[in-house]
Amino acid sequence: MSERLPPPSLSPLATALLIGLFGAAGALARYGISSAAALLPSPAFPWDTSLANVLGCFLFGLIWTISEKRALIPKPLGLVLLTGFVGSFTTFSTYVFEAEVLLHQGQWLVLVLKILGQNLLGFAALGLGFRVGRR
Repeated sequence: MSERLPPPSLSPLATALLIGLFGAAGALARYGISSAAALLPSPAFPWDTSLANVLGCFLFGLIWTISEKRALIPKPLGLVLLTGFVGSFTTFSTYVFEAEVLLHQGQWLVLVLKILGQNLLGFAALGLGFRVGRR
């Protein structure tokens, strides 16, 4: 019987460096989406953010599944890709993933508090940032 050896883990320094490298790639990909979206017919609609958020959610689901559920890529690489590339590309995907986990766990109150709380507090923090920035 052949046993699979666990994937080698990365040192904290190697993990941090890879997250930074993939984070840079995610930021450049986000810039590419923004540049491409500027060519779309309706510049009044925030196509770049919408496309990045939807694509980021797809990538998060794909990478998490092939890393955590199917073990097609080592978990440390999945972490680096999710935290670095996808996290830099869009944090909305993490927001949606966390909400999905709460939904599947049946934690309705926490889910509602998360969605309402983060959105309402996000708007409040943005407004506060505007005010502080104007002073």
